Amino acid sequence: MKKLLILLSIFMISTSCETPESSSQVIGYSVATDGERTDILAVSEDIGSVWATYIDAHNSRDLESIRALNAVDFSSFGPAGEVVEGTDAHIEFLTEWFDMNNPKWTILWSISNRGENSEGETDEYVTAGHQVTLSVDGNDITVYQVIDATISDGKIVSFNVFQQERGQPSSE
Repeated sequence: MKKLLILLSIFMISTSCETPESSSQVIGYSVATDGERTDILAVSEDIGSVWATYIDAHNSRDLESIRALNAVDFSSFGPAGEVVEGTDAHIEFLTEWFDMNNPKWTILWSISNRGENSEGETDEYVTAGHQVTLSVDGNDITVYQVIDATISDGKIVSFNVFQQERGQPSSE
């Protein structure tokens, strides 16, 4: 009888920890222009690997890989109001920026999710935090960026860059 109770307990514990794979975890919501809320759902890490590959291509200055990872209707929005529309414009922007600032990204964290866009279609998104080293006037500085990227079919459709330069604590 004791063995039966132990086996039954093990069975109940192991089945109670399982979650159905068909259900996605709601991790937030987005609000459409009409005020309607739609769920944001957690997704597998596969979508985060697209972003990691994209950042690796930037760090190695592999413009052809960046071009291949951009979607046909690519656009990006930089921290100082820069708007880049189209892959050719992106490659041109990066070529100049790489030469001037020699940026180097380190991904600090990444969150993958899925939700409806304004047209009611489902998109996948990655929000990632980065530490970026830039060369400004011959001096290396460190900035921190959070980038929200829309990804579709393994391609980067768009991204927004939010950037912060951290000050030093007061010595007073």
